[in-house]
Amino acid sequence: MYAVAAIMRHLANHLPADPVVWELTGLLHDIDFEETRENPARHAVRSAEILQGMLPEEALHAIRAHNHEYSGTPPATPLDYALIAADAMSGLVVATALVMPSRQLGEVRVDSIIKKYGDGSFARTIDRGRIRQCEQLGLSLEEFSHHALTALQGIHQDLGL
Repeated sequence: MYAVAAIMRHLANHLPADPVVWELTGLLHDIDFEETRENPARHAVRSAEILQGMLPEEALHAIRAHNHEYSGTPPATPLDYALIAADAMSGLVVATALVMPSRQLGEVRVDSIIKKYGDGSFARTIDRGRIRQCEQLGLSLEEFSHHALTALQGIHQDLGL
């Protein structure tokens, strides 16, 4: 969740949007994970319930929308699309770092991420369509990869990468 939060904050500063709201949305979007791990239909809905009154409605909507396949809350706002894309991209960037000789984010380049994105056998559980939601923010895959990588390199020590 630290990785998603960092990407969200970075995107908010770029777009511009409220970096605190975006970062908290990224940080807390999976707060229900332990409780709903076996019940994907409750995931995100439960997070929004837990966070009701603590985050603005736009953040709660984005949290529900990041699991829109089950929650019934379709993505509609830049915050929604950013959370969906950042959640998936964080996994791809981390997976890319882990196959580098040094296993460090400092060695990862945007072209490495793009190459791994195009290799469907690499990190197969990462939904590339979710990453493509970055286009709803007016960002190409390359631009979004750059933002995500920059954000994660900024917190590499926290991630142990």
